[in-house]
Amino acid sequence: MATAAGETSQKVINLGVPFKYNRNQALVEYHNLVISSFNDIGYKVETTLRTAQSSREILLSGRVDAVAYDDLSDTREVEKVVITSFPVAKTYASVFHLRSESLDIKNLKKYKGTISLNNSRILQMAKQRKLKFIQATNPFHCIQMLLEKKVKYCISIREVGLSVVNANPETKKKIAMLPEPFMETPVYVAMRKEFAKEMPKLEAALKKRLSGDLSAYPTIREVLNKNP
Repeated sequence: MATAAGETSQKVINLGVPFKYNRNQALVEYHNLVISSFNDIGYKVETTLRTAQSSREILLSGRVDAVAYDDLSDTREVEKVVITSFPVAKTYASVFHLRSESLDIKNLKKYKGTISLNNSRILQMAKQRKLKFIQATNPFHCIQMLLEKKVKYCISIREVGLSVVNANPETKKKIAMLPEPFMETPVYVAMRKEFAKEMPKLEAALKKRLSGDLSAYPTIREVLNKNP
């Protein structure tokens, strides 16, 4: 666990990361941005694999000190966490489907789909729209169920889903993405309340990186918040 701010020894913060995130280019780039920003303010970052829960659940459990992805969908015990005052990225959830099968985003209720468990904001919207879906443990599982024809669609953060699809030439041939977005999904960084004094420093570091050279983040560059 982290060394408390103000101590003379090396400051360490434990960041919760998604399962197999290092296999997804979009997730790698995003977490590199956040980790580099923590490094900028003097923190060594250690990572812990997150279970398929909301970011808020992970933070409240005490297993990690921070999460790079918080979509603000979970508002439980908000007094116990601190969240960046601006989104680090402003992206969308998109609908993926087999190229061999046509799909209309207006008629998703007719079909059964799948959504990754940790995408709480997307899950909430899907329930509001009364969609029929099963939950996937991660984006790879989401796309795999689609390839196996267990579902008609997969809803994922656009860049994350595209990274899964584009990583395999055969998958890229079989999977398409609907042009219409399913919903907007802003992404924030959140920490446990104990780190509240560090938040202004982290925000300053994030702003500096977001307004600077983004060539290290080609997969997500277009959705990063360049004017936080």
